Amino acid sequence: MAAFDPARQDGYAPLAGYAALSDGRSVALVATDGSLDWWCVPNMDSAPLFDRLLDAPDGGFFAIAPVADYRVERAYREDSNVLETCFHTAEGSVRLTESLNSGSAGRLPWCELGRRIEGVSGRVELRIELVPGTQGQTVSPWMRSTPNGEVMHVDGVMATLRYCERLEILQRDDRRLVARLVLEAGQRSVLALTATENEPLIVPTLEEVDQRIDRSDQAWREWAQGFAYRGEFLSEVKRSALALKLLLYSPTGAIVAAATTSLPERIGGDKNYEYRYAWVRDAVFTIKAFLYLGALGEAQAALA
Repeated sequence: MAAFDPARQDGYAPLAGYAALSDGRSVALVATDGSLDWWCVPNMDSAPLFDRLLDAPDGGFFAIAPVADYRVERAYREDSNVLETCFHTAEGSVRLTESLNSGSAGRLPWCELGRRIEGVSGRVELRIELVPGTQGQTVSPWMRSTPNGEVMHVDGVMATLRYCERLEILQRDDRRLVARLVLEAGQRSVLALTATENEPLIVPTLEEVDQRIDRSDQAWREWAQGFAYRGEFLSEVKRSALALKLLLYSPTGAIVAAATTSLPERIGGDKNYEYRYAWVRDAVFTIKAFLYLGALGEAQAALA
């Protein structure tokens, strides 16, 4: 694992510090401090459910981090896009494993974020904060508590947060949830966020979500280990291919240029393009890479 600085500047995390999660339909971006700051639901070109990436003061986010001072180590699992983050405090360490899950038959009918937290050593107190986004202050989200969990409504998107009994709610209103979770070595807890747009929402059990984290990990591994390429720098090539695979929109096979939207090349710049679509030049480069690796299914889907 590599060490990262979780510090923010004026509320914004360094762009280079974000890690991406994908389910073949949407992409979520997680900062080094455990805050999920960008996730468009249900599709890559949908409005964001969380938008702190673009609006630090008022944007939505879903954060998990120790209360005490900590240092961060983070890496994707080998040959996978399932992310592992270790928070180390003076009292102990915890591991956060995150995935946008797939099911046994591939992409799920709903969006599902699984966040598994495991006590590695000592005792760690965590702060969990959930704030729905306002889509650039154009909508008024609201939350309510139900027997199935905390339900968020953001325009046409409905999302449900599920959690175990160990979680202690400190603050709950229609715009924010703040909670406390204490884990000791050997203990584990799972948080699940499922979402749909203008459709009924299925609420899976935490056990099902937990299992799908590992199932999704296995699916990524099987894909990465099936390459025809056996040349130099194999691990680096696999990691690059996994990054490209994150950008494939499975319903159509299109390859988006980037998971973010309207970020200029420099501060104050005017090249403020929409990158969440397939740009011909970028897509051609990616298709060429997939063909070279032997990922024929992805190349064919992009051309169809």
